[in-house]
Amino acid sequence: MEKQLKRSEVPEALKWDLTLLYESDEAMEQALAKTQQKASELAKTAGHFASDGQTFLRNLNENKAISEELEREFVYGMLRRDSDTTDSTAVTLYGQVVNAATTIEAELAFIQPELTAIDDADFAKLMQSEPGLAEYQYEMTKLRRQKKHVLSKAEETLLGHLNKSLDSAEEIYNTLNDADLKFGKVHDEKGQLVELTHGNRSQFNESQNRSVRKEAVLAYEKPYHELRNTFAQTLNSFIGTENALARIRHYPSARAAALGANNIPESVYDTLVATVNQHLDLVYRWYELKKRVLGLDKMYKYDVNVPLAGEDMLKTTFEQGKQLTWDALQVMGPEYLKGLKSEFEHRWIDAAENLGKRSGGYQVGVYTANPFILLNWTDKLYSTFVLAHESGHAMHSWFAQQAQPSEYADAPIFLAEVASTFNENILTDYLLEKYQDDPKKLIFILEQYITGFIGTIYRQTQFAEFEDAAYKAEQKGQTLTADYLDQLSGELVNKYYGPAVEETGTRTQSWAYVPHFYMNYYVYQYATSWAVSTALSEAVWQHEPGALERYLDLLRAGGSDDPVTLLKHAGVDVTDSRYLERAFALFEKRLNQIEKLL
Repeated sequence: MEKQLKRSEVPEALKWDLTLLYESDEAMEQALAKTQQKASELAKTAGHFASDGQTFLRNLNENKAISEELEREFVYGMLRRDSDTTDSTAVTLYGQVVNAATTIEAELAFIQPELTAIDDADFAKLMQSEPGLAEYQYEMTKLRRQKKHVLSKAEETLLGHLNKSLDSAEEIYNTLNDADLKFGKVHDEKGQLVELTHGNRSQFNESQNRSVRKEAVLAYEKPYHELRNTFAQTLNSFIGTENALARIRHYPSARAAALGANNIPESVYDTLVATVNQHLDLVYRWYELKKRVLGLDKMYKYDVNVPLAGEDMLKTTFEQGKQLTWDALQVMGPEYLKGLKSEFEHRWIDAAENLGKRSGGYQVGVYTANPFILLNWTDKLYSTFVLAHESGHAMHSWFAQQAQPSEYADAPIFLAEVASTFNENILTDYLLEKYQDDPKKLIFILEQYITGFIGTIYRQTQFAEFEDAAYKAEQKGQTLTADYLDQLSGELVNKYYGPAVEETGTRTQSWAYVPHFYMNYYVYQYATSWAVSTALSEAVWQHEPGALERYLDLLRAGGSDDPVTLLKHAGVDVTDSRYLERAFALFEKRLNQIEKLL
């Protein structure tokens, strides 16, 4: 690809169908105005939101309806913006929705403090006075569990008004990273100059030509280094805001606030970091093996992604990637495949990369419609794994939306990455079985797995260490300057890569390019989820009795209980390090396998 496509040049089949939400921008704006009016009406119930059981139920139902409508409107605006962040119309539309959401949040901020102010005994009687309130029992349990962290009506209203400003660091980062950052042109393997982008950089990183991958890696790092102070100030602002909010809400730390919302013990975080550090020898062994096979005197970061099979194998177009994902997931049964068929046939996916499009990939569910997936497709096997990953998220949303009321349809973040990495593991099992008699392809597939494991368990735990250290430093009064963040990240990068890999380029890119640092203690959950999904996917792939149904029940459960409880029902205890040990055992097994093949 010599140049990126404009949004208008992308074929319709490779774009998501936003008419599944609204026929036009104008239709969404009209719906948004009605939602704002509903919120203003509900705001008049302040002071008597739960005056009796019937009133309480009616108001909860109305609040739920507003949330459902606002979700649909917000996602439409977000998808329009993310399709092309240089489109001023789309950016303006998204801004309208954000402003409306901020206003609505401020108007309805009285609800939490009003409900938590009710005496426990009186609240129990209230819940028993109207049978319809049973649906909201868990939601109310969660709310009242956070009672000491809910502020007064005036304080909650004030924070609601400030919501847009409090989120500004993330928005500035996204605009800087997706719309303004340019990496210039680099030489491909034919010696031709090609525009380097977020989406195609992996193609260069995996080039057999060392000068090609070196040029691309250094070019990708360059703008992050040039804007290092801006990136540092943006992250400093975000972390400072989260630490301040934690103090305001009477939490001991931002980490306690982030994990406490879903009743996750902080020990889960610490156990992950400790256990991964105990198994760093395995990743060191992998890089030593790779260095030896590549015949390198010195191995640099721009060497770690070149395939040992000697070529980029199993390339897939978007259509071929969908077929491969479909074939791998046959083990999931007819109900799962029905949802996947809808995803593939009804344009829930935006596949092609284009100018201004948000980088990376994600899935977002809409309770009153369907999930949507953003991709930036390249014809590499990696993109098929991303498709399988995001489809796992989509099916989680799809199953939960059918089984749960909207207040429980969104799975807690701690569970979200289980369904996605589960699919990656199933795809790996399928490919290893499909090509079991082809040693060269097996090496390529095993390396895909090893790279995925390192990227998810080791790298995300590295990020988790960085994030936690940065939060703690800022909380103690440290300004998170570019120099400080470079030093912190550089030391962790060297620890996680090990002695076989030499530093190169700038340290800034290693922390500045990570969008999930603007999601407040999100990254550790990639690692815990991969370990959890290893156990669950192995059981399903091996057709263990009841394994598939337990897993589908986990998807159906959405956010209807604490994630630790839901995972225990599915067969995994995340308060015990054994689930992590099982994942490392499989990693070592496959490391042994590729070592033997090589």
